[in-house]
Amino acid sequence: MSPRQVILRARDAGLSMLAVADHNASAHVQTARRLGGDLGIVVVPGMEVESREEVHILVYFTELPALAEFQVLVDQALPQQPNAPEVFGYQLLYDEQDEIVGLDERLRQVGTALGIEQIIRIVRGLGGAIVPAHIHRRRTSLLSQLGFVDPAADFDAVEVARPEWVKSGLRLGARVDGFPAIAGSDAHFLEDVGRLRLELTGDVHDIHGLIRGVRELAEAA
Repeated sequence: MSPRQVILRARDAGLSMLAVADHNASAHVQTARRLGGDLGIVVVPGMEVESREEVHILVYFTELPALAEFQVLVDQALPQQPNAPEVFGYQLLYDEQDEIVGLDERLRQVGTALGIEQIIRIVRGLGGAIVPAHIHRRRTSLLSQLGFVDPAADFDAVEVARPEWVKSGLRLGARVDGFPAIAGSDAHFLEDVGRLRLELTGDVHDIHGLIRGVRELAEAA
């Protein structure tokens, strides 16, 4: 899952946009963005941050500096412990040529000290978008951890995991728990990149354009 291999796979799958949203991490986003630009693929800077409540939240930005600022805050909110490679694997860092150039030795596969409301305030202040991840999942989701989705929460959309999206026959424009619903491949293996895609008409150049298009479909439905 190096940035180069992900982007090449995205090209072969016919994608024009994808987000790189690693767990509490963003070290590969800049590399993926450069590689995507060379192939005409928009790479949305993102992260799947785990809140204090152990809820996974997808956050997306338009520019790298905002993501970098958010990463600093996430690093400060993570436990000051090393990664456990025997449990989580080695967190390898790659360059654009697929060469290993480093190792992320921070423990990242855990919750941060940031609460959901705090994450929302920070991301909004940085001009980003907020999408709770896989909301129906039996762990690390809004429903599993809190038991409900607050209809008044400041979310741009909610993500439905690919199996649930397919099983329920959802399409763009659908609302789930009051919010526009989106889905993606949630790829953890190369063969999953592009396995599920969203198709929007018109020019979509960044995350806000995508969210706007999804909201317009939901309002028209």
